[in-house]
Amino acid sequence: MVSTQQLFKSLLYLFFLCLITSNVAFSQEDVNLEPDQDSVAIENDSLSIARADSLNAFKERFTIYGKAAYGNGVLVPDAEVTLMDTLEKKLETTRTTTKLFRRFFGGRFEFENILPGEYIISVDLGTRVGIKKRIHLKSKNLDLGVVKNEVEFPKYEIGDYTDSTRIYFKRMATDPVEPDSINIRHIVVGLDGSANTVQIDSILRDSVFYTLSGELTRDSIPMDDMYVIYNDYGYMIHQSRSFRDRINEVQKRDGYVVFHSGDTLNFDNIFFEPSLKTPDVATFHYDDTTGLPRFHSFYDIYKVYTGPSYIERSVERGFYSALLFHGTSIAFQAWRKKSGQPALNYLPNFGNPEKKPNSYYSMITSFSVFTLGWVGYDWYMDRRSNYFTPKDEVTPFPKNMFVFSSKEWAINQAQPFVEPVYETRIWKWWKKREERKKERKRSKRKSVFD
Repeated sequence: MVSTQQLFKSLLYLFFLCLITSNVAFSQEDVNLEPDQDSVAIENDSLSIARADSLNAFKERFTIYGKAAYGNGVLVPDAEVTLMDTLEKKLETTRTTTKLFRRFFGGRFEFENILPGEYIISVDLGTRVGIKKRIHLKSKNLDLGVVKNEVEFPKYEIGDYTDSTRIYFKRMATDPVEPDSINIRHIVVGLDGSANTVQIDSILRDSVFYTLSGELTRDSIPMDDMYVIYNDYGYMIHQSRSFRDRINEVQKRDGYVVFHSGDTLNFDNIFFEPSLKTPDVATFHYDDTTGLPRFHSFYDIYKVYTGPSYIERSVERGFYSALLFHGTSIAFQAWRKKSGQPALNYLPNFGNPEKKPNSYYSMITSFSVFTLGWVGYDWYMDRRSNYFTPKDEVTPFPKNMFVFSSKEWAINQAQPFVEPVYETRIWKWWKKREERKKERKRSKRKSVFD
């Protein structure tokens, strides 16, 4: 029977035997802790290829081309075109192509070998507004087409808009004061200077229909009583003939201007801008060595008083009045006597003036009398004062601004006799002669299907 001591020795012997066997097997195993050279080489090759591909993609360059033109579409030859970065630093400069036979192939430009990114194209057109266009070049050639010197409308946000009280003409005081600051109101000024703030409904040939501002009352006024109509944003709606005649008259004279503020300004020449949109008035002053005019808003001018040069108009009217008087007198005498002898009596007799007195000397003297009469009349009627915009709604002009026109009077008097002629068949046939001529030309044309 095996003793316990022998069993313990056998187990200890087996343990050491197993330990020695495992150590020998581990020492003989080919364990290589260094990295494999082949695998490292493969990894390095793939990484270099990837990096080369990315560099080649970044170094790939493209072309930018297009045409430069003015705002009306006409191509611009031989203009300088600059390529800039977003900080407006110049990168390249070229010029547009010239035209062939003054018509073809002009205005083209091109930039080659350009990296992708954002750039600015600038074209010098030799005008105040050139071309400046921001572009984004991607991974392909960029065709800009035709670029023009059009000024883009600025982009606004809601917060950038202000109240509509930005007006060119200060709104007249109304009673009661209206809270309305949105709707456009019109100022209707009569020939006597009476003004009303209204909202115009319609303007016909002979009348203006409107609604009183702040009320529901509707009314109308004849066009013959109108002096000028404009809205509270400075736009002219209507100018009467008397208004235009007074402007044409003061533009030939010297004098001084009276503003609504009470200030006055002497001028040697004055010019009213013919524009109906916020018109300006320029005054010229000989004392100013620069020769530059001073500009004023038409709506700030209350009165223009012409200087002594206005006597030229009085003399002119005196001459034509005397000429009309004597011409009518000679024609009446010649018709009454059935002879041309009365006209010969008004001719001078230089051969022997004492032998045969005639009407020549009295006629010459009468011209001076007519002229002095007109000078006194214009002075008494204060024809040198011309009022344009009223101070307020309740204060009319000191005098009526109507200017008599013989031509307009003759047309109005002849209107009842002329209008029936327009309704006759002969007149309608004459008016349609152009239409008949065009119709004959159309009938002579051949169709493309014939």
